[in-house]
Amino acid sequence: MRWPLALWVALRNLRARLGALLLTALAVALATATALTVPLVTRQVERGAQEAAQVFDLLIAAPGSASQALTSSLFYLGAPTGNVPERVLNELRAMPGTRRAVPLALGDNHLGFPIVGTTTAFFDQRLKPEAPPYFRLGSGQLFARPLDVVVGARAARQGGLTLGSTFRGSHGLEEHHGEEEDSDEHDGTYRVVGILAPTGGPVDGALLTPIESVWQAHGQTTPGGREVTAILYSADQLAGIYVAAQRVNAGKDAMAVFPGQVFAQSRETLSQGQAAYAGLSLLVLGIAALTVWLGVHASALERQRSVALLRALGAARGTVFGLVLTETLLTVALGVGAGLLLSVLISGVGGTLLGDRLGFTLPAPQLTWPLAARALALIPLGLLAALPPAVNAARLSPLRHL
Repeated sequence: MRWPLALWVALRNLRARLGALLLTALAVALATATALTVPLVTRQVERGAQEAAQVFDLLIAAPGSASQALTSSLFYLGAPTGNVPERVLNELRAMPGTRRAVPLALGDNHLGFPIVGTTTAFFDQRLKPEAPPYFRLGSGQLFARPLDVVVGARAARQGGLTLGSTFRGSHGLEEHHGEEEDSDEHDGTYRVVGILAPTGGPVDGALLTPIESVWQAHGQTTPGGREVTAILYSADQLAGIYVAAQRVNAGKDAMAVFPGQVFAQSRETLSQGQAAYAGLSLLVLGIAALTVWLGVHASALERQRSVALLRALGAARGTVFGLVLTETLLTVALGVGAGLLLSVLISGVGGTLLGDRLGFTLPAPQLTWPLAARALALIPLGLLAALPPAVNAARLSPLRHL
């Protein structure tokens, strides 16, 4: 019997056992998706966070947790570490080599969207010095007076804000309901003058206003009493960034945070959890291999008569041996392929839902070769599990079952 004929026989056998084939392939697909989904989503979060932080070099915030300062100032998640005197902002602006020192003032919201006090220098941030501004107006104009607001694309869409819309800000970083909401409202009425084009970042959900608006709302009217929540700092040269960081950290009023260092520390922490998950994934893949073995063993018992008939028609032992392995290969390959597609689909949907909660868009999942290799390892594992049934089938005597 030639190999094309053996392949034809294998396909016929799989078609005859379609129910068992689908169950085994489903087990392999679910194991593959389980092993890959969490790593795919984790890498989506890492890439999305890094892309959102690449428009500035250094974050200046009140002393405290560096990760808390980064998530509150950059992603508007959680409470800030505190406030920094305006004096620190002025000193950074006066430093030689400073390209931009952009203040951020947080503390109020509208419908849960953070009201961010800043300056027009915020809109001049760029990925590279020669690149165009990262934030672009989709309609309207930049703010020019206190209580003017430029809204992010998602905040405009979900909050029903258009050019000329007005609203009052509420104290706090989260939306309150009922009587508590009315009591927390500030007196000033904001007016929407511009809407940003979508970027996929956290600014899409922000309401940007002149920092004087926030100072007035919180009674910080005198220069000596003004504070900012954080400062986004960029320098003309790399050395200028480290000089600024050393100067800030030498004082007691603020701390300098390198976003890359925070992401590296977070990645190191996540890697410990991923190592534990990788062990669990191997266990799941091992269970899938065992399922393959059970399926092959059960099918071997069912087809003893057909194997005996093949041997009686002249099929060599090697052909029967290869027939069993071919059926196993087709089954596992079908399951692994379906699992790879399923993991990308689940990661894409999960990343979209998670991005909505985090406030920025996560990039599409990227299935790299190292990740795919984890699932592809099931193919040799499945063939290894099929070896005993294949050997038994090859050694089967046709006289015993005919």
